[in-house]
Amino acid sequence: MRQHNVVLQQWELSCAAAALATILRYQYGVPVTERSVALGLIDRTEYIENPDLVRIRQGFSLLDLKRYVDALGYDGVGLGQLAFSDLLARAPIIVPVILQGFPHFVVFRGATSREVLLADPAFGNVTLSITKFMEGWIKYKDLDRVGFVVKKSGQLTPPGQLSARAMDFAVLRRQ
Repeated sequence: MRQHNVVLQQWELSCAAAALATILRYQYGVPVTERSVALGLIDRTEYIENPDLVRIRQGFSLLDLKRYVDALGYDGVGLGQLAFSDLLARAPIIVPVILQGFPHFVVFRGATSREVLLADPAFGNVTLSITKFMEGWIKYKDLDRVGFVVKKSGQLTPPGQLSARAMDFAVLRRQ
């Protein structure tokens, strides 16, 4: 159950690729892997000319994700100045967090009145209190809290396997 419908990251700096693969595979049914997404993300001149750039930047950016999904025919939309209620309306949505002492991308899947459900590429499905989540959701100077959604061009988001259900909240909890 912990790893159900989550693409786990195999490399230290691949949480963005794994989070995006989770949405593409389980929300839209696209047969991708973390590796195929990562290879697609680095298949750009700037990364080919400087292979250490991903390490220097400590992973991929939301702009990298946008370019990748746009090339697949989806709309990648980066959003700023988000409130918690915006996440509820847009789930599944990729968000940057610091929960274990380092920046990390996770997929926000939904929430109850007390807990959030995250697809964490480093761990699997995890629930934590809304308070802990809000403390960990990164606030940027100009953009405040951000997120990234994937939409099928010109279509409504289908009800994929990432929609949070009550039974999904019975997974391991982070204190």
